[in-house]
Amino acid sequence: MLSRKIVCLLGCASALFAEPDWKPSYEDKPVTAAESAAIDAALPSQLIAPVSQPRRVLVFSATAAFRHSSIPVGKEALTKLGKATGAFETVISDDPANFEFDVLKTFDSVLLLSSTRDFFMPHNRQRDQFTAEQWHALQLRHNRLVDNLVAYVEQGGGLVGIHSATDGCYGHQKFGEMMGGYFNGHPWNAHNRVVVAVEDPEHEVIQPVFGDRESFEIKEEIYQFRDVPYSRDRLRILLHVDVEKSDKVEGLKRADGDYPVAWVQSVGQGRVFYSSIGHNHNMYSNPLVLKHYLAGIQFACGDLKADTRPSATISMPHVSR
Repeated sequence: MLSRKIVCLLGCASALFAEPDWKPSYEDKPVTAAESAAIDAALPSQLIAPVSQPRRVLVFSATAAFRHSSIPVGKEALTKLGKATGAFETVISDDPANFEFDVLKTFDSVLLLSSTRDFFMPHNRQRDQFTAEQWHALQLRHNRLVDNLVAYVEQGGGLVGIHSATDGCYGHQKFGEMMGGYFNGHPWNAHNRVVVAVEDPEHEVIQPVFGDRESFEIKEEIYQFRDVPYSRDRLRILLHVDVEKSDKVEGLKRADGDYPVAWVQSVGQGRVFYSSIGHNHNMYSNPLVLKHYLAGIQFACGDLKADTRPSATISMPHVSR
């Protein structure tokens, strides 16, 4: 009788602390016919670099806080971008199960498309749908899956972050270091005119896209970043905001006047590309932006070889910020 009670107690405890199988779902508005047509018209037809083998990219857009309405447009644009160029196949999924390490290894790159906060967790407003034990189990799973993503990149995987991919996992230091920075507001909002300077014009991820351009102008929500972990001692900065030529805005927080837009870095054996462009729907039907994404994805997948020495360690012509 006693042994039966012990078995029962162990079984109950196992059920209580077992990892939940919760997965996110969203009621996103569908892509309009006009948006789809605009994407088609903007797609590049050529690769940035030859593809050495078939590439698979996981596009993940789960959000535990603000959810951008441009996410569905981004999903369609990225899927079509891979098909039009032959650079990669996209797997569009917000299922956390894809971040089990054995599954992660089947992808050449993970692309975080405007993910926010602890993106393997439900939104805090859903918390009353779970018991305290279930919520704790979800938090444990979240931490484990973030650790898996970090290990995947360190061991040679690719990571692409678009827009609010830097607005997440604030309690996970290694994630912030891997992504390269943490969001600290957007002084330039969706309606502001922003002049983006091409800081590193000869860089392998930049030159095939921007050519001889010294800058380009868009209306877009652009981020600024916390002092930690963002650092030019760790990142190769590719694009930045030309503050003097852009709309005058309030809320600029950086004493150094450094407002990067895109960067790359090496993390262990892996490759990371980030661009804060991607808030507005029409960014995904902008030919220059799509080529910008393509170069970053091909770099993250390993087909486009690029210099990741930090900006602070190399000699470059002066570019005013």
